[in-house]
Amino acid sequence: MLKQTGRFTGASRHQARLIYVVLTLMTLYFGVIGTLNVVVFQDYLVAALDYAGAVAVTAVLVYFHRSTQLAVASWLVVGVLIAVLLSFVHMADGRAYSLMWVTLLPPVTFFLLGRHAGAWICGLIFTYVCTFVYLRLPYWPPAEVTIGSLLNIIEVLTAHWFLFRLYERSRAEAFAELEHLSTTDPLTGLLNRSRLDSVLQEEINRHQRSGQPLSVVLCDLDHFKRINDNYGHLTGDQVLIETAALIRESMRKTDHSGRWGGEEFLLICPDTSTDATHTIIDKLRRATAGASLPHALQISLSFGIATWRASESSDQLLKRADDALYEAKRSGRDRIVLAPQ
Repeated sequence: MLKQTGRFTGASRHQARLIYVVLTLMTLYFGVIGTLNVVVFQDYLVAALDYAGAVAVTAVLVYFHRSTQLAVASWLVVGVLIAVLLSFVHMADGRAYSLMWVTLLPPVTFFLLGRHAGAWICGLIFTYVCTFVYLRLPYWPPAEVTIGSLLNIIEVLTAHWFLFRLYERSRAEAFAELEHLSTTDPLTGLLNRSRLDSVLQEEINRHQRSGQPLSVVLCDLDHFKRINDNYGHLTGDQVLIETAALIRESMRKTDHSGRWGGEEFLLICPDTSTDATHTIIDKLRRATAGASLPHALQISLSFGIATWRASESSDQLLKRADDALYEAKRSGRDRIVLAPQ
């Protein structure tokens, strides 16, 4: 069922995964603990509560799987959890081993309902539980530690381990998604200009220390405006996507490729001389000429290559590559021009 989370995007996908995992764990827990209460402790009332919880949780799981109503399912999960926890607290007369289970409420509630609703729900339940325990204190027998109490501790700790592991995984995935979106051009999937600026400066700093050559390439789709004018912007977008794919296939894993703006791309080739960069780019130029594109379009790229000079800034390096690209355009397009060293 976890595959069904593909129907959600962004934060909703993480919430959907948590709902599936929490419901599955709750079903397993209720089933196992109910069986233990029957077989080991002969506590049939608690076992009935456990099995009722398993049935309720399974019903919510089926409902969510069929409806994908995230908000409704989130409230149902929290509602079932609260009902089971409070029933357990009442049946145990508020003893410590039942209170431990209430600590499961905050991570689930805050994740599914958000910090505002989570704060209110947890605050109300905690207030109720504390009041109930205070009123039942005079009737408590002397404390004793039993096998059942020990099992409760182990079960609560295990549940916390699963929940916080899932939370950390979801947090890491959400952060990775955000970082990817902030550094990637949404159309082509290549690096965006902001990230390219950072990468280029990082490479210049590294090559200042290593003394190895560093080359950059500015390339531009020839007559791209004609494609947009004659075939529409959707076709133009598809051409940009296909061009980006060709760039990814032709460049090495150590190179950095990104969309510089419009139909212009920047390629950064670490530890690569001018001649070696020319060989790589000529391969890309030939691949572009033979590409299969919508409407049987034939496209070409013009390239300007510049190799970093000691003490040269990133702006100066890019200016020389841009001048070389302009020369390639001026002298007929579909060619590679090397910036003078």
